Amino acid sequence: HNFFRNWVNASEYSIGVFLAEEVVPQSRRGAKLPQRDRRVFLRAAVYHKELLLAGVEAPNGGHKRTPSGSVSIDLDSLADHKWTSVHDDSVLADVLGSLELAVGQHGTAWNHVYINMVGTTVEDLPRIEAAIASFIHLTFEDLRRLKVSCVEVRVGGGEVVALNTSGLKFKMTSTVHDTSGPAPRPPLYPLLDTIQRKRMICQNLNSTYAYDFPEIFANVLAEKGGNDEDAPQPGIKHLVELVLELPAGSSHQLVAPGHGKSGVLVEVERAPGMNDVGMVCWRATLVTEEYRNGRDIILVANDITHMSGSFSPKEDAVYRAAFDLAVAEGLPCVYISSNSGARIGLDEAVKAAFRVAWVDATKPSRGFEYLYLTEDDYEMLGTNGRVLADRVVDGETGQVRFALTDVCGGQGVECLQGSGEIAAATSRAYKSTVTMAYVTGRSVGIGAYCSRLCQRVIQHADAPLILTGASALNKVLGREVYTSNAQIGGPKVMANNGVSHMVVPDDVRGVSNILRWLSFVPAKKGAPLPFTLPKGDGFDTIHRPVGFTPANAPHDPREMLHHFFDRGSFMEVMTDWGKSVVTGRARLGGLPIGAVAVETRTSEKTVPADPAFEGAQITEETQAGQVWFPDSAFKTAQAIGDMNREGLPLIIFANWRGFAGGLRDMYGEILKYGAYIVDALREYTQPIFVYIPTNGELRGGAWVVIDSSINPEQMEFYAAQGSKGGVLEPEGVVDIKFRRADLVKVMKRSLPQMQNLGDDDGAEKKLEKELMPTFKQLATHFAALHDTPGVMLHKRAIKEIVPWDKSREFFASRLRMRVAEERVKTLIRALCPEATDEQMASHLSELRETLEEIAAEEDEAVVPEEKDEVMRLMKSLGA
Repeated sequence: HNFFRNWVNASEYSIGVFLAEEVVPQSRRGAKLPQRDRRVFLRAAVYHKELLLAGVEAPNGGHKRTPSGSVSIDLDSLADHKWTSVHDDSVLADVLGSLELAVGQHGTAWNHVYINMVGTTVEDLPRIEAAIASFIHLTFEDLRRLKVSCVEVRVGGGEVVALNTSGLKFKMTSTVHDTSGPAPRPPLYPLLDTIQRKRMICQNLNSTYAYDFPEIFANVLAEKGGNDEDAPQPGIKHLVELVLELPAGSSHQLVAPGHGKSGVLVEVERAPGMNDVGMVCWRATLVTEEYRNGRDIILVANDITHMSGSFSPKEDAVYRAAFDLAVAEGLPCVYISSNSGARIGLDEAVKAAFRVAWVDATKPSRGFEYLYLTEDDYEMLGTNGRVLADRVVDGETGQVRFALTDVCGGQGVECLQGSGEIAAATSRAYKSTVTMAYVTGRSVGIGAYCSRLCQRVIQHADAPLILTGASALNKVLGREVYTSNAQIGGPKVMANNGVSHMVVPDDVRGVSNILRWLSFVPAKKGAPLPFTLPKGDGFDTIHRPVGFTPANAPHDPREMLHHFFDRGSFMEVMTDWGKSVVTGRARLGGLPIGAVAVETRTSEKTVPADPAFEGAQITEETQAGQVWFPDSAFKTAQAIGDMNREGLPLIIFANWRGFAGGLRDMYGEILKYGAYIVDALREYTQPIFVYIPTNGELRGGAWVVIDSSINPEQMEFYAAQGSKGGVLEPEGVVDIKFRRADLVKVMKRSLPQMQNLGDDDGAEKKLEKELMPTFKQLATHFAALHDTPGVMLHKRAIKEIVPWDKSREFFASRLRMRVAEERVKTLIRALCPEATDEQMASHLSELRETLEEIAAEEDEAVVPEEKDEVMRLMKSLGA
């Protein structure tokens, strides 16, 4: 009785599809209403159970169940099932096909699938559970794309129901009915409640309701599990919502952006959806593999169901307070972005009350003189400066009017002012703590800027980052140029220009990448590095050889990184931008470390054609390997800056022949971005290792911008056997410093037959021509002898020659030593801010044995303050 029912489509397999729409009461038609409940209901009748159950067996011992009775679907066991896809001729395939047609035509959400299994009994429940679980596992992406919230299967004497209320995960329950009486009548489906409608709005935007994100964090953590069954298992230990408490006697309307404090965040316990501001915030304590006792983060999210997620002073105040709290406590801050930019609002009361003074009331087309309010309306609306007006007496009627000069109600410049304030707050936070943005839905204007100002951006594949929408740009241009917002700010744009560090297909993977990124980051600013070392089959000893030797030919550097670091730990970022450089984070001996490596293969850079300019064409640029280009130099500098602010050590696998210096590259500011690398390294406050791998080379300006003299306190330079380094490549040196005349001198000095020719110039010239290629090779070899690791070590350009096969073990041990030293230095500076370099070196010398013990401990975190000798030293300094 709540729905209009319309026949949508009928299949030949006893499948009916219905469109159900909420009835709007006559009294409310024409009024502004929340999103109407509009769903597709698919009804199927299966008369032969083996059509659905053929080849399906119930799991041994039945399904795992929660205390509430819901089934725990083991996706790992389902992945090994012989079903790898839904057969094209099956009932379930037809269910999906029918849904595809209906949902594609009507664009509904919260859709429902009901299958009546005729001729089944309660004994079939385990097999039906297994069949539906496999179906959901195999088609989950399709079910989510089609916005299916419920799959319900009717069985003789019971039913199986799989619910996905948040759009993230199906939870399956089974019910057995009393068979002594008549079968219960299926219940009516009630209209969606407020929270469900909000979820439906988000589903239609290919996003997730803000209040469901903590559940995603909990689910992703729980699925990761842990190695130690006796320790607390990963999940959310504590979650509390934070709301803004204003100063006494103030209100959001009175506290304008930039004018005094906007209040503080306080903890509250309230149900989801009770917010009256389109920005929500939590403090979450996450139990992770690295932090079994929990680590805190600040989570702040746009609620796109509230005023389309737009920013007004209220939202700005919550956002700013969240980021300020993260800075004050040194906690990571994660921003979930889905918004429509700064709020636009007219004063609706004045809009409904103003009158028009026409030039000629009988001919309105001649225009108007002014807008005005009557005396009564002005008396009601003019209080508190809502409107400013001039008193006017109409010459014809004698009526007193108030001609409007300013309408101060509504929302406009104050939203822009607040936007500037939160932009500044985000920039401050990036300098002081770890900030990260996950763009789950479209982000416009200040929403896009705040995401970028967080610097570390993960973007949903369907969530554009834009300054102005496609339709607005088309109006400005006066023609239909852009077809969608994704064309302007989708992943194909933002991932290729370095704004987005990662692109994910859904919110679960988005949160998974957030958590993986956070796993490399200390719990708070200045805290020890997180340490984790997988046990059992996942254990990866530091004593193993690297197992991969970089070839003296183009190769994939990622293979080198995967072999060098702990197994499976390398996480690459900014993959599609600046492709001649590879950047990311990894673990070495259980400790997190940033990594920069060099792409040795030729790569392609694509510059899209802007349809706003006639004749624009896609440009393909070829970028050689082992060369810094403007984009990859900028990428290197930005990655180094991000890792520094995350408190990570850094290793650079140096294998550059130099910078691209052609006209296009010089115009593209290669000089500027190369200088940025120097700035980033000079400011680095964590240990840095520069290592030329075997068969690698480092030349000219590329050596200059990463030389250890840039930051001698933190940087250490190493080279492997078989590596090369110098100003120019040997061939180039020979052309300049070993010319033909020099080669002839060598010939005459080293060949007796040349000396025996006497004055026979013809024979001499002939012999010179014959031997010149050989002597050019000889000269090149001689020049190459100036570029060896032995020369670098002799001239103190490097600290040590590290064999490639032993490099993993060497750098793992050296990393522990350097991290321990820097940790001790931090502790000493906290007690003795004026300590000199000589005093610092003396204190480290006292702790040399302790630091060497820490470096030798392969399976322990690097926390020197827990060592007795360090505690005694700190106590003496504190006294």
